[in-house]
Amino acid sequence: MRYLVKTYLFVSLALLQCVMCYAQTTAYPNRPITVVIPMGAGGTSDTLGRMVAPALSEILGQPVIIENRPGVNGLIGEEYFTKVKPDGYTIMLGSTSASNNLWLHNLSYDPRKAFVPVSLMTTLPLALIVNNKTGAKSVKEFIDYVKKSPVPINYAHWGDGSVSHLNSESLKIEAGINMNAIPYKTSPQVLNDTISGQVEASFVGTIVAAQHINGGKIQVLGVTSSARTMVLPQVPTMAEAGFPRVDIESWFGMFVSQGTPDNIKNQINQALVKILQQNEIKAKLEAQGFRVIGNTPEQFSQFYLKDIEKNGKVIKALNLAK
Repeated sequence: MRYLVKTYLFVSLALLQCVMCYAQTTAYPNRPITVVIPMGAGGTSDTLGRMVAPALSEILGQPVIIENRPGVNGLIGEEYFTKVKPDGYTIMLGSTSASNNLWLHNLSYDPRKAFVPVSLMTTLPLALIVNNKTGAKSVKEFIDYVKKSPVPINYAHWGDGSVSHLNSESLKIEAGINMNAIPYKTSPQVLNDTISGQVEASFVGTIVAAQHINGGKIQVLGVTSSARTMVLPQVPTMAEAGFPRVDIESWFGMFVSQGTPDNIKNQINQALVKILQQNEIKAKLEAQGFRVIGNTPEQFSQFYLKDIEKNGKVIKALNLAK
């Protein structure tokens, strides 16, 4: 009898634990959600995150808090994210750095497993901008300026292996020019020092470029997309300018950490897709140069794995690999 009682209690406790775990996952979310952005405040990732956060909060019924953790081309924030509890209350708005850092650093984790794709939200081309002191009005004029300079000019990027860095290095090879790379922590810092003349050139998001071109603070010479963008319709593509291999775009997507229950992942996916389909939000994003996507976890996973391999080849070809 005593054995039966112990067995009954053990089974009852196990069932209760299962019920409690089930309740916790099905009740998601019941407290604030943090979105980790491994890039700095004011950058493209931050702009997208803060645009989407209020709508995500409304759909999920909980506050959504943006937490910027910039540095080393997203590595600091991404490494932090690998250590969070896999419960859906800390998620990450990742970008192309999540593909590239595998090839650039000796990581303590495998991003192909640690970052679980939820939805590819948007893509965004970059724009080649130059300081007005260069006098360049086109990519060709800029190349001529660099070649005639008695010393190598400086260009800025926001981290080794970032899309800004890869496009700049690709242009160096394609054009046969020499430029010094100056790394920064964030894209706003890159922009500010290009405007002020601390560096002569950089690749930045088309959103950032469009905000300053009309004020005459910079010259925008080319974009890395396959077609001209709505926010910079007068600016030719890098392919039109004669450099078709300078074509790397940024992408932005939401991830949960490894081990997060599928029902939570799917709930976040459904919320994001709904948000990106809203006419007002979609129009705002497209007006800033984003191509709005909002796909399934499976589709984003396929894209993510292919992007890792594609960018790995570029990084190795540029001799930037670890």
